[in-house]
Amino acid sequence: MISEEDKLVLGLQLPTDPRWAGLAEESLEEILIDHAYCEQKAASSCISLIITYPEHTDIVETLTPIVKEEWSHFEKVLSELRKRNMPLGRPRKDEYVYQLNTSVFKKGGSRQDQLIERLLMNALIEARS
Repeated sequence: MISEEDKLVLGLQLPTDPRWAGLAEESLEEILIDHAYCEQKAASSCISLIITYPEHTDIVETLTPIVKEEWSHFEKVLSELRKRNMPLGRPRKDEYVYQLNTSVFKKGGSRQDQLIERLLMNALIEARS
């Protein structure tokens, strides 16, 4: 469990769930690998939106710095893996994202509808993480 002092230093608003802390202690490598891929997927998703909807200059301008930020986070996690002599490994299938893709969001519709669906999905994924 993270102490009150550590919460202040780290700027955390809530205590760390002890179940998560236990998982981190058991397999830091899996957590780092998963985190690296989450950052990579966030950057890739933004790039995909920029490429698919370049006519939406407001979206391009908003997402461009996010790509840089997410990729920077990816590089930081890779650095942590290297420090620990851990390979990047393979990504795991994200069941939450899979269920969103197959169950929640509609396919087809106008180009504008598709953009809205993708933005909503990305917002849900980011909010959950």
